Amino acid sequence: MTFPACNPHAVRYRGWRRAIPLMVLAFGLIGCSTYQNVIDKFKDPIVLKCPDYRVIADAANLTKFKDGPGRDLIDVDFEGKITGVQLACLSDIEKKTRTGTLEVAVTLRMAASRGPANRDRKARFDYFVRFLDNKGTILRLPDKNGNIPKKKDLRVVIKFPGNKTHLQFRTSPFTRVLPISPKSSSSYYRIFVGFKPTREELLYNRKKIQNSNARPSR
Repeated sequence: MTFPACNPHAVRYRGWRRAIPLMVLAFGLIGCSTYQNVIDKFKDPIVLKCPDYRVIADAANLTKFKDGPGRDLIDVDFEGKITGVQLACLSDIEKKTRTGTLEVAVTLRMAASRGPANRDRKARFDYFVRFLDNKGTILRLPDKNGNIPKKKDLRVVIKFPGNKTHLQFRTSPFTRVLPISPKSSSSYYRIFVGFKPTREELLYNRKKIQNSNARPSR
């Protein structure tokens, strides 16, 4: 769609049928300056890349054992692994001031395995998504409705259908809006994700990582 130049006489010779929608447009935009701002916003918009993300190594896997002291393979209830992170980002930046917002939706890809001790065919994974600035400070950010939600646990519950013992799935998008300015572009932020293991589960993960690193390479 093309628009006439900001000339008050531009529609005079176009005929009244064509002039009416242009007059409505002119009133809606409230003058040429606003009209130009709208055109600038949609012409060659500033598109920022998504922030960098990290999956915390100690929290990239989760092994849940059945209740009790047993910690052998037959005591495993279920296991989970974060296999990937998907980011979807939407920029809304004013060209002149280079200020605005970056809406970021974070989706985790996961894989789950049913263990020998699993009886209800269900698995529950508590996980976190944290936004930090370049100083390492955890940020409280608004959602896409402009509200700053109370801190809550992120959780996904799955069910193993039939005889399936392995599943791959995705979490619901977790969306936050980042303030953008010349001093804080998308590279100013970092995203950290992981499961929320108990202390015992965290130590179990670290032990597995140490044992894996200690194995001689072939």
